[in-house]
Amino acid sequence: MDHRGTPRGSRGQVDEKVNSSRRQVLRVLGDSSARNLRTEPGSPEEEEILNRPAAIIGYTEALEVDTAWAPAVVSGGQLPCRGHVTMWTPSRTVALLLLAGLLQSITATQDDATPRISFPYSCTALTGLLHSNLPWFTASCSLSDAKERSAKRFSADGVSNYTSLLLSQEDDMLYVGAREALFALSLSDISKTKLQKNMTWGTPVGKREECSFKGKNLETDCFNYIKILLRLNSTHLYVCGTYAFSPICAYINTSTFSLERDDSGEVLMEDGRSRCPFNPEYKSTAIIVDGELYAGTVSNFQGNEPVIYKSLGHGTALKTENSLNWLQDPVFVGSAYIEESQPAGNPVGDDDKVYFFFSEAGKEFDFFDNTIVSRIARVCKGDKGGERVLQKKWTTFLKAQLLCSLPDDGFPFNIIQDMFVLKPMGDSWENTVFYGVFTSQWYKGASGSSAVCAFTMAQVEQAFSGRYREVNRESQQWYTYNHPLPEPRPGACVTSRSRQAGIQSSLHMPDKVLNFVKDHFLMDSVIRSPPLLLKRNVRYTQIAVHKIQGMERAYDVLFIGTDDGRLHKAINTNNRMHIIEEMTLFATPQPVQHIELDPQRGLLFVSSYSGLVEVPVANCSNYVSCGECVLSRDPYCAWTGRLCRDVRMAPPDSHWQQDVEEADTSAICNRTSHTPRSALRPSASRLSACQPVTIPVNTFRVLPCKLRSNLATRRWRYSAGAQEFLYATPEGHLVVVAQPGRPETYECWSEEEGFRQLLANYCVRAEPRRESTTPVGRLRTPPPLIHAEREQSVPLLPGESRSTQLHAKTYWNELLAVCALLACSLVVFSLFVVYRNRDRMKSMLKQGECPNMQQKMPRIAGKPAESLPLNGSAVPVSASDHKGYQTLNDNYICSTPTHDSSSSPETAKSFSEASDRRPLEAKQSHVEYSPTCPRPRVRLGSEIKDSIV
Repeated sequence: MDHRGTPRGSRGQVDEKVNSSRRQVLRVLGDSSARNLRTEPGSPEEEEILNRPAAIIGYTEALEVDTAWAPAVVSGGQLPCRGHVTMWTPSRTVALLLLAGLLQSITATQDDATPRISFPYSCTALTGLLHSNLPWFTASCSLSDAKERSAKRFSADGVSNYTSLLLSQEDDMLYVGAREALFALSLSDISKTKLQKNMTWGTPVGKREECSFKGKNLETDCFNYIKILLRLNSTHLYVCGTYAFSPICAYINTSTFSLERDDSGEVLMEDGRSRCPFNPEYKSTAIIVDGELYAGTVSNFQGNEPVIYKSLGHGTALKTENSLNWLQDPVFVGSAYIEESQPAGNPVGDDDKVYFFFSEAGKEFDFFDNTIVSRIARVCKGDKGGERVLQKKWTTFLKAQLLCSLPDDGFPFNIIQDMFVLKPMGDSWENTVFYGVFTSQWYKGASGSSAVCAFTMAQVEQAFSGRYREVNRESQQWYTYNHPLPEPRPGACVTSRSRQAGIQSSLHMPDKVLNFVKDHFLMDSVIRSPPLLLKRNVRYTQIAVHKIQGMERAYDVLFIGTDDGRLHKAINTNNRMHIIEEMTLFATPQPVQHIELDPQRGLLFVSSYSGLVEVPVANCSNYVSCGECVLSRDPYCAWTGRLCRDVRMAPPDSHWQQDVEEADTSAICNRTSHTPRSALRPSASRLSACQPVTIPVNTFRVLPCKLRSNLATRRWRYSAGAQEFLYATPEGHLVVVAQPGRPETYECWSEEEGFRQLLANYCVRAEPRRESTTPVGRLRTPPPLIHAEREQSVPLLPGESRSTQLHAKTYWNELLAVCALLACSLVVFSLFVVYRNRDRMKSMLKQGECPNMQQKMPRIAGKPAESLPLNGSAVPVSASDHKGYQTLNDNYICSTPTHDSSSSPETAKSFSEASDRRPLEAKQSHVEYSPTCPRPRVRLGSEIKDSIV
């Protein structure tokens, strides 16, 4: 036995296994070219790889150590741990500590992209569209002061959850699925009510009661939420809804926009299980390919049986095998159909494929609990299942990991939110790009971040053509499979090579190939991508990508929806992301549920819980100058020499100019017509072009200056003599004081990437103050300040259309406010003084308490009367000789009956002296209690005094 308690005979075996595991970790964490890396413990190569933060977060493979005793090195010390590496508590602690460091390092990895222009929400309903006989309405919403940046809104009264959108180019319609309602809107103009159609698909009362009996919420869950809305053929749509936790599917006739019925008049409906989820909150995906439905959802009421299911066609229905755990609690976000058999007649003869995108629990990464990973899975369109093995199951199901991580420290955005598949024109499917929106499970709350990553088809093909991973069913440990593969390749589609071997379909696949697929459905390679866009404090939910041909080359423009109802328009140039504009689409913050892109018309349709919004992709008319047009980096816009126009309107031989990559205004535009030196001394032409402003003498006025870009800075320019009579507000506006006989010119300039633009020019003149009995307020002159900062918010200020005459400012309101504050201060001070002297006031109140109670009270019946009168005037203070009572030497006696007027003071004095000298016996003492005084009266012989026993 050694000093750690390990048997000496097995020490060499343990060290060999530990060294093997170390080499495996180095292979996992190192580059792909370093698969056979050999390093000594403590070598510089090993330290360089182990210091990578991706060692903890990249997690491309798990440790594969299975030994009775394995040393775990923590902070230089070694601790014995029994069992697998997954039970090492110290190693998990180190992993969590490194993870915490990564969470802090993300704030300094990449600059956060800021939207150049932000358009707030502002909506005005179109007059004449709100008719009482229409259950829905449309509105035209202006998102800004721009001419083209407008939006059209559609919503229906009492309808919510507009989560399903279908863009149909065949009939130029946009089909919308909501809660118990469907709509057909014209793509030409969704605001034209005469072109709109609607249909109600409600839930019967019996189904709702049954749903409530199962424990679901009758007000929220027990409705028919439309989850699938797809085109089946040229005449019908296929629609599925939750139907109060009893999913059901039906057919819609597009000509009449109504549910298809049989000969008896009943609606043709099918069971929606394995096609549509039961719970409306559950995410699912579906796609129809050649009349066959491919759906990723759950197949039971509890939602714990995920499935990828093919149905509707004439072939055999196929699904995933639940007993083999091919899916681990997935959350589906999308699906896509890629025609990889094109072009027709190619020598490979591959089959078309259907891809699914989802996130699930990563069971292969057992050194972290509840680790979530993003996946891409695929199945072949021609899959028919197995003959003896995997009957009515997928024989081509494979999945791989998608990893969107930062390039410097490997911090992962491991939860996929949405995926958009950008397909190229023609048959070049190899150029397909997958754009995904990701978030991280380790970055929650207000400080959460989102990232956009792009994966190429070459990366996907390489991963699915690489090595497999296998799982030990007893230990649930995952390993890389490094042994020879059966032929043909497991999980692959039937190709020309397979057909030459006599395998015409999956039904002819050998059993050894299908048995291999059952346990080797996970690929070993990880499909990685660095973020194209990183945005902090924003949670992205949906994405759509439009490829637009610019003046020089094509660009991929990203439209990304957020969880608070905003839309970001962004582009990646020179490995840097620029957010061109930000639009607030809805009146209240709500997640963007779906984005549908119409590339032909250049329109975006964005849906949420409350309604649908149509937004044009281009916004060139908002850029009024050449500098703004170039600095926008908008691939849709180019400078014609006079205007900023849409590039799709450019004639073939045009000389329109555009610079998306560099945004160099000096090469396209004149930087400015004035130099900084001449700006300080305005010329006569500039004075004539300025806006005249007349202000009463010795009063002030706010001169507004609104920036047209969030990336620009503001510069005020004025003469040197005016700096003592102005100051800048936090919003960047200028407060000026009019001085008699001193007209001044104030210019507001915008500066952005070397381009300067004049935003406002004011000629301020003082008007002599008229005689008035109203007090006029004066402004104390603040220190001079030239303000230059980015604008955050613009206050409501008088516009140019208002009169330039500003009335004198009075201070009556300020005077009243000061008086009110002074009165409140006096009240608080008085209360404080009373509180500090509360004890003294109590003692003063006690002194005057009993004299008010002096009155002759009748003696209680049954009590013997005094043989001698008591002196009620004053009692001499003397210490009592009685040891059994403690007398109260008060200066007054409460509720003591008064003596007769015949009793003289001398008599009382002699009586008192006699009683003091007379011996006192115990039987002559007793206590009396008066109802008018709470103090007990003690009789000491013939003398009565107030005492406390």
